Amino acid sequence: MFDADEVDYSQPVALFPLGAATLLPHALQPLHVFEPRYRQMVEDALGDATPADLAHAAPIAMATIAARGDDDGPLDAPPLRPVVCVGRVVQHRRLPDGRHEIVLHGVARARILAMHEPEGQRMYRMAELVPMERPGGPRPAMRQARAAIEGLLSRPRLSRIEVTRHVLDWLARPGLPAHAAIEVAGFALVRDSEQRYRLLAERDPIRRAEIVRDAIAELDRLVALCERQRSDEWPRGESWN
Repeated sequence: MFDADEVDYSQPVALFPLGAATLLPHALQPLHVFEPRYRQMVEDALGDATPADLAHAAPIAMATIAARGDDDGPLDAPPLRPVVCVGRVVQHRRLPDGRHEIVLHGVARARILAMHEPEGQRMYRMAELVPMERPGGPRPAMRQARAAIEGLLSRPRLSRIEVTRHVLDWLARPGLPAHAAIEVAGFALVRDSEQRYRLLAERDPIRRAEIVRDAIAELDRLVALCERQRSDEWPRGESWN
């Protein structure tokens, strides 16, 4: 895997925009790349790299499309939200028809400083970025935040959910730093698109832990509501669904 300090911010970074924040630092995101401009982007990022040696591939930043106004320009160049997640390609498979299947490893948060629209033969957008990561926060506070999240996920209602069991397994890994464990939990459990972007845009690791904790508490509340909908109380021939 790659570290945040391996990103060269002196060079513009290719942008892969989607409708919601799909990548966070320390997480992995598989992508199926089929549009010609993004196929070109992947090919340019890979350069001479091979599937067995992707260390020299250029980074790709996952951007989030902002809500459009009436005068926000052409549909193929929508406005973007300012914070992106810089990723590095860790797996790549080229399909016979020119499409790509890749896996991006989230490396760091960054803010868009200046846009570079498509130019010449380049069909995709790029941007000058500035890093916005902070250190992992005070260790005792981060350990407490990690323990609080583990405690919430260990509640009987949530521990029966497959995804929460997987997250608990990740959190239990002793070699995984607390800030990275919390990022992985957020990637898996924060599904609301606005909350997910807030998590991406938040510089303070303690505040990120609070966002993750609030999302888990809401999940626990929803599961509790579902459990109250007893099948013997359903209307005849129907369900609460």
